[in-house]
Parts: sequence; structure tokens; C-alpha cells
Amino acid sequence: MRYIVDGYNVINASDIFVDKTLEGRRNKLFDFILNNSSIGGSKNKITIVFDCKTKNPYESAGYGKETRGNIEVIFSDGKTIADDIIVQIVDESQKPYEITIITSDKGIWHRTAPSGAKHIKSEDFIAKHKIRATKIEESDSSRYLANKINKEFENLWLSKQR
Repeated sequence: MRYIVDGYNVINASDIFVDKTLEGRRNKLFDFILNNSSIGGSKNKITIVFDCKTKNPYESAGYGKETRGNIEVIFSDGKTIADDIIVQIVDESQKPYEITIITSDKGIWHRTAPSGAKHIKSEDFIAKHKIRATKIEESDSSRYLANKINKEFENLWLSKQR
């Protein structure tokens, strides 16, 4: 499966990506995706596209590219907008029906729908994966608490054995 994420659209859809800097907000999005096995798994190809108002140092093929883990990150070049890059990726795909675009931008939806690409609203994507991330955190804390209690019982048992 291939996911194309409209970066700033997703970041601006929730307060879970709030940070002091724009880079910090982007990093929170990267972490959110990488730590979510259903989308961030190694079998999936993930591309996040951001608008960039200035010439990007990672420029390649008319826009900036870099990778973070298994995520391809694309910054527009200041002339081309992220929407156009997303549409271009879909148009150039041999299997656009295997692409899922994560955005609430209706313009992108209208421009890519005829290709057969799937769409998920940013808010729905965040809500679904935020719940899963919360469950993982809860199970981790439950496991920690269980280990702590077991250690206390072990220490009590050992102290009574002496």
C-alpha cells in the first residue's frame, strides 16, 4: 500500500502536533506515523508532501526530497504547491488504485478521485491512529505497573524467606 500525506493539512487538523517550531510539528507527524505499525510498517510506502515557500536545499526533480525512516519527505519548490505534487504522483502511478491520500483538501480529492486513488480525511486518520497509539501507551504502562508489583511481591517473599 502507498500512502501520500498532505503534511500541513494533517498537522493543522489536530493539536497533537503542536510544538514551538514548524520543524517540531513536522517531527511529531513523522513520529506519529513511524510509531503506528498499521501505516508506518515497512510494507507500506509513505510519502509526506509539504509546501515550501523558499528554495529547498534538498531540491531534486523540481522539488526537495529527503527520507526519514521509511518515509519519503517532499518539500515543494516555492513555485509548485504540495497539492500539485500529490496529483502528479497519483497521475504518474501505474497503480493509482493502490494509493491512499490522507488530506481533507477537497481540491485534491476532486483532482485525484477519477484515478481510483482512495482518500482518508486528515481528522479521521488522526482519530483512528490516535486511539491505537493511546492503547499502546496504556498497555505499556499496564505492563510497567504489573512488573513493578511483581518485583514488590518478589522482594516481600524473599524478605520473609530469610
